Amino acid sequence: MAERSKSSLPNLLSAARILLMPTALMAAVADSKTWFVVLLAVALLTDALDGFLARRLHAETDFGRKLDSAADYLTLLLGLAGIALLWPAIMHRELPWVASGLTMFFAVIAYGFLRLGHAPCYHTWVAKISVTACALSLVPLLGGWSPVPFHLAMILQIAGGVEELAIAQLVPWHAGEVPTFWHALKLRRAHAGIDGNASG
Repeated sequence: MAERSKSSLPNLLSAARILLMPTALMAAVADSKTWFVVLLAVALLTDALDGFLARRLHAETDFGRKLDSAADYLTLLLGLAGIALLWPAIMHRELPWVASGLTMFFAVIAYGFLRLGHAPCYHTWVAKISVTACALSLVPLLGGWSPVPFHLAMILQIAGGVEELAIAQLVPWHAGEVPTFWHALKLRRAHAGIDGNASG
């Protein structure tokens, strides 16, 4: 029973993130920057922990990856909505960068549904780094210090989206994590080898 509860901990953290973000948005509607920032920070912390614990506890599952991705999507959308409510001038100024990142974000999802029948859940290294970079870049951005880290995070987000589109094109049959485009190439070659042996 203890082992089962441990293996479910990553999914519980992802589910907690899904519950936290509507609460964070309500804090933004109530014009509470403090509570919004606290709840967003806790949500981002669960994002850092769930994947780490899943690997540590050997509890990685297809359901867990999908739940984590759904929580990520909700965090992104409601987080941006909260920022737009509480820091409208910053959002207006950074709108081209935000729109560029969101366009790539939704392009990956749309392409995944069209080609794969579901949203890709590759959890690439670039995607993981860009999520962390985006979260950290909010400190200087919302603090009014510098937008440059946020711009760099958006460039990384776009680069990660391009990589995920390429992976979906290269290994459309694969389900699960693909850390990099190079790993996708290895999967493609291995798959071609299996098909060659089968036909031979």
